[in-house]
Amino acid sequence: MSQIPSFYLIRNVQKKELSDGGCSGGVYTAIWDWCEDELDMDVRSRAPQTEDALDCVLLDGALAAELLAELQQQNLPELATQIAPDWDLPADAVESGLKTLRSHLEQAEGGAALLYEMT
Repeated sequence: MSQIPSFYLIRNVQKKELSDGGCSGGVYTAIWDWCEDELDMDVRSRAPQTEDALDCVLLDGALAAELLAELQQQNLPELATQIAPDWDLPADAVESGLKTLRSHLEQAEGGAALLYEMT
């Protein structure tokens, strides 16, 4: 199976595709697991799972704002160095994924949601 990550900004029932930041689905899986383990955020339960999705995350409202605030407070290179070894990933790839996620969350402010799917 492939691991193609896709991000979508959902605003007023319209879905706009966003960049994957050039990262693999494995990078984002590591980030979502960090969110669940370290921040005690349930990022996957509200996501609309489809047959083709290997992983799916929906960040809307308070959850998106909470994660954005956390990422804005973090030193992303240090955080990437913390996350990467557990998944045998390069720290620079995880840092790139964190930056992409933060950028997408900034776009989701003001009533939009961010949907992530890995197929």
